[in-house]
Amino acid sequence: MNLLISAEDLNARRIIAAESLSPLAVGLRYELAPLVDHPVEVPREKALLSRRGGRCEVDGSYLAFDPFDPRHRCPTCGREYTGDLHDRFRLYWYQLWLAERALHASLLGVLTDDRPARELAILVLEQYADQYLRYPNADNVLGPSRPFFSTYLESIWLLQLTIALSLLESTSTPMIATLGERVRERIIAPSAALIASYDEGMSNRQVWNNAALMAAGRMLNDRAMFDRAIHGPSGLHAHIATALLDDGTWYEGENYHLFAHRGLWYGERLAFLGGEQLPAKLEQRYREAFAAPFRTILPDLTYPSRRDSQYAVSVRQVRFAESCELGLAYGDDDRLTGMLARLYDPSTPRGETGRRATSADVERNLPATRLQRADLSWRTLLCARPQLPPLEPLPLRSDLLPAQGIGIIRRNNGDLYVSLDYGHSGGGHGHPDRLNLTLMHGNTRWFDDPGTGSYVDPTLHWYRSTLAHNAPIVDGRSQPRVHGALAEFGDNGVAGLIAAEAELAPGLVVKRTVIVHGDYLLDVLQWESDEIHEIGLPMHGVVPDGERIVEPEVVLGAGGVEDGFDFLEDLARVAMRGNRMTLHAAAPFGGRLAGWSFASGDATLWTATAPAPPNTTGRRPLALLTQCSASGTFASVWSWAGLVTDVTLDVNSAGVARGEGVVHMHAWEPLSWRADAQSGESAEARRSNEGQVPAAPPVVSPADHQPDVLQPGVSLPATYLLGELNYRRSEFTWTEAGAPQARVSISRPERRSVVVEVDVTTSHRHFIPLGSENELDNEPCSINGDSVQLYARSGTTSVGALLVPNAEGRSADAQGIDGWANTMSVVASWEPSARGYRLTAVLAIEPHADDMWLDVIVNEAAPGRARRRGQLVLSGAAGEFVYLRGDRHEPVRLLRFLLRP
Repeated sequence: MNLLISAEDLNARRIIAAESLSPLAVGLRYELAPLVDHPVEVPREKALLSRRGGRCEVDGSYLAFDPFDPRHRCPTCGREYTGDLHDRFRLYWYQLWLAERALHASLLGVLTDDRPARELAILVLEQYADQYLRYPNADNVLGPSRPFFSTYLESIWLLQLTIALSLLESTSTPMIATLGERVRERIIAPSAALIASYDEGMSNRQVWNNAALMAAGRMLNDRAMFDRAIHGPSGLHAHIATALLDDGTWYEGENYHLFAHRGLWYGERLAFLGGEQLPAKLEQRYREAFAAPFRTILPDLTYPSRRDSQYAVSVRQVRFAESCELGLAYGDDDRLTGMLARLYDPSTPRGETGRRATSADVERNLPATRLQRADLSWRTLLCARPQLPPLEPLPLRSDLLPAQGIGIIRRNNGDLYVSLDYGHSGGGHGHPDRLNLTLMHGNTRWFDDPGTGSYVDPTLHWYRSTLAHNAPIVDGRSQPRVHGALAEFGDNGVAGLIAAEAELAPGLVVKRTVIVHGDYLLDVLQWESDEIHEIGLPMHGVVPDGERIVEPEVVLGAGGVEDGFDFLEDLARVAMRGNRMTLHAAAPFGGRLAGWSFASGDATLWTATAPAPPNTTGRRPLALLTQCSASGTFASVWSWAGLVTDVTLDVNSAGVARGEGVVHMHAWEPLSWRADAQSGESAEARRSNEGQVPAAPPVVSPADHQPDVLQPGVSLPATYLLGELNYRRSEFTWTEAGAPQARVSISRPERRSVVVEVDVTTSHRHFIPLGSENELDNEPCSINGDSVQLYARSGTTSVGALLVPNAEGRSADAQGIDGWANTMSVVASWEPSARGYRLTAVLAIEPHADDMWLDVIVNEAAPGRARRRGQLVLSGAAGEFVYLRGDRHEPVRLLRFLLRP
């Protein structure tokens, strides 16, 4: 059975592999030689994700992976590390690498009649058939898995092994038939069942789960499994119709687009070979997605680090060139040939491609290098065109991706890049950075997006804050997760304009307008509301001119860890001249950015230092302009070419002097824009700039808000037995976990307090003290032991607290949970019971409060586990999984209790 290509086409590829793609086949075979010449053993341990494992402790870089060298060395600074955490993380890379080598070997064995390669593929499959069920399905980070710590990684691994087996079975022998039975019984069937148990909805990871289930369904002759992965609520069609937006971009941004689209490629090929062709509309969107991520690339041919992207990822890597090649297999597209012309440019310096030590389907970013077809992976050998059409680079021009919600103004064939990121919030991998401004000139990143570093390091909270971006922040808190809307976009070659708006608090509309005119940009931020708000505008990498006044006692921000202010150092206030200021930034390799800024009201300008982008060292300057008002304007002019000599700014206009009597005049009104003629220019230039910026209708709606529905409320006292319907599972169902239970009683013994009693009927009393170091991730370590999470609000007070019994006495320690005001006092105690423990929490409430909203979560641990097994949730959790929840909880889930008769 052929999964990705028909038997007829597979035979035709034999000639291609011996002729036009022979260099690729030879290179892949050369890299297999060490495995062919020396016996290989599959790992016996399960991979482990931890904070330190696999990363340099100094610069945060991934440690180098060499499948034939077990040492852990930093490619940036050269340091070498040892230890179990590094060894266990290395297994993540090794398992995926080895599974793909089995696929390489089977493909080369079939296409080139290479017997030693076939024998290598057989050996790897046989060993995995022996080992797979011995890997423990426990302590996972994101879904059940045996060899890994996340389900999607097992899906990639299973996909590679399943395709390897299908290729071997195209040359049927009794030995292959026996192997096929064992692999189906001991790997494909149990792994597919595990993957099917964890549906991740509209996630890039579910794309891979679907592909694995489609391949497994065909190999197991399970049509229901195959059809569900295509037509189910989170199947292939749903992902292309919903998660791929109308402009062909994946809703989570470029980084996840490229990863998800590789999985969609498998899905489309598996569906087509299984007799399920995509409907025409979905096929068009799927094909458009090959070119979509290249539309936003920066001048240095890196992707913008939007959302949960790694920082400054170069396009000049194997997997991106291969995406172009696979897209061209469907038909000509000058955007793809144009990009390949840049990636295959012979004048680009040649470096290490990294192919010998990586898997084609896993994100491992390497330095840029010139590429050629012989550098690509097995997928090119199997599916790409034998010959490419002529390659001509296309100029990089201004662009608008309306569904993604990003507008880009480019000049000088892409050497100047200005973007406003306004639209889709990006889901769980999005950042609260609507109306984020990016400015890059050549290789100089003036205003940049830092992306995201390690998911398991505390700095994740900084990179996911609004403050880490060049985006407006309201009342010292990161923005809510809302979509923005386009107001205007246009570019006539002289002036380019992007304007967009977003509702960043109830009733608060913030609009940002950016005009690029030659060698400067004008940035205008306007807001209107019925209430007074503090509006802040971070400007990264710039230093204000003026006297700094250190105020060490001042605390900025609302205090939440994901609001970002806790990461600032060297805080000072700048003495402003009225409401105007000048700023500057110097690039480390030459060049200077000059800035003039204006605030419409009484404003404060702060300076600080902030964390540098991921995998870079040191700290970066930050200027923060703040103003408290119901409406207002911040306006700035930024010049990178040194040709702007002076700027005048006021509440509704700007004059930009460029020497020799030339002054460009701009004017605006609240939440509207007007570009006036400029004095000192020719009539032709004036006409080209007047009325040439067309209005565009909004392309996305604000995020839907659920209406507040007042619950009837429950009178006190109240008692609940938490069991199966309240269980939030990990790898084990409630029954498999031993049917854990807890009794929660809520009472109001006197006017000023509510008492919550939690009787955990079965517990090993495995308490992890608050403040213990968590080697695994950036969550409180105590959630992985027996503990209680308590959330409550009543009147004007609220609290979110993690409560942990103190094994040295009868008190229970409390730690505030980020995102909650923690203005309600909590005092807790505990005592052991026959088989568990009882925890009592006393909440101080306002004596005249009418009701209280409350929820209780009991973390449930088990011996031999590094992470908690599950949770009992008072408000109910049937069908939910505990993965990635940490100590967070949605306020809308709290239950209402009546405090008055």
